[in-house]
Amino acid sequence: MSGKPIHGLSGLPEYRCWQTMRLRCMEPTNPAYENYGGRGIAVCERWLQSPANFIADMGPKPSPAHELDREDNDKGYSPENCRWVTRKVNDRNRRSNRMVEYLGETHALAHWCERFGIRRDTAKKRLDAGWTPEESFTIPARAKAANGQAKPVKHPCPNCGALAMGALCRPCENRARPARANIGYEREIARVV
Repeated sequence: MSGKPIHGLSGLPEYRCWQTMRLRCMEPTNPAYENYGGRGIAVCERWLQSPANFIADMGPKPSPAHELDREDNDKGYSPENCRWVTRKVNDRNRRSNRMVEYLGETHALAHWCERFGIRRDTAKKRLDAGWTPEESFTIPARAKAANGQAKPVKHPCPNCGALAMGALCRPCENRARPARANIGYEREIARVV
């Protein structure tokens, strides 16, 4: 895997993908070997010796943002199992993702959270607590204050109908205070005058 290449492809981004793919699968000293070659992921014979075959089968990268991805993470690198995808798609195709079945489809938790507009940590905690996928993704989460505490829910004041945090809105709460509290205040005003 060392030496000077004679194919003239080493300047292409697809060549770098081919090279790192081989190293992950064949070099025990490669940091990623444990998750690839170490668990039996191999490169097909057609691609193993020829970057030209790899590029001919895969075609050019659609953009610099695209990466090489294996559709089935338990199978090796071959034309039938590989594709060019964006980082987002690649990240959702990892073995470490939590896969959730809902609506007859199985996707990564991040996919469902994005689709239903719910935070990933909220959905994860709900699923861990035994909620169904439907409950986890469709029941809106309570709003959070800046300190992370749940915001109190406002509700209509029973006296005037204005939104209130407590039992009564602030004006109705002030009007409901006992008259004796005001008597002490009036005495203090009279003493000062």
